[in-house]
Amino acid sequence: MLNIRYTNAAHTYVGYELANGEFHNPPAEKFKEDNPGVTIADYVPPAPTWAGIRGERDALLKSTDWWAVSDRAMSAAEAAYRQSLRDVPQTFSSPADVVWPTKPAA
Repeated sequence: MLNIRYTNAAHTYVGYELANGEFHNPPAEKFKEDNPGVTIADYVPPAPTWAGIRGERDALLKSTDWWAVSDRAMSAAEAAYRQSLRDVPQTFSSPADVVWPTKPAA
């Protein structure tokens, strides 16, 4: 069972697969119309974690690694951006409080 999440009094479902192996994911409004009494649950994203923040930070740093190649001079704005990314875990007291620095124009 995949993709769409909906609930009724007894169960919570996430999409469904037909007997022939095809995945069935009807549009939400059509699904509600065809299945009275069933509600589609609102998606609630998980709370941010430090591990997730570090992963995102590492990806942002990696995407700018080319700024630091030996035959290129990194601008002060680029260096400050990368330092701000490295400082994120020490700057904020909670993962929910993180505000990402703005990437300078290339």
